[in-house]
Amino acid sequence: MATTTASLSLSTDMLSSPINISAASTLMKADYNVGLDLVESGRGTIAAADGSKTAEFGLATALGNDKATKLFLVNLATDPSYFLDIDIHDTNLGKLYAGDWLFIPWSQTDVAAEIVIESPVAGSVCPYEYAVLKEPETLVAHS
Repeated sequence: MATTTASLSLSTDMLSSPINISAASTLMKADYNVGLDLVESGRGTIAAADGSKTAEFGLATALGNDKATKLFLVNLATDPSYFLDIDIHDTNLGKLYAGDWLFIPWSQTDVAAEIVIESPVAGSVCPYEYAVLKEPETLVAHS
């Protein structure tokens, strides 16, 4: 059985008492003891000054709606003022600055639940990478 495990280690010495947090989770399909599959991944560049200002990915289909889904997204920009604005359809999740990443559960309930990323900083060119882990869509056999 193939499995996908996400792990995070966070530590800081900025406080009077150091904090060390570690967590790991095996990503499973809904109602199963089977791991999620990497269904979609890629990289791209968004430039605020041209027609590639926005990107959408991970659109749900009728065969893949509302399954167990996780999204990983990282802003690969090196300029600390360049950020990606992250939306799920019309709802803003926040800004992802250079070097920042996010890992979230994502309910792909319908085609209005797409992830939209923008680079609104004038003159910015933000490279990014993403991965969508979810239950694969099972196609119905044609008879």
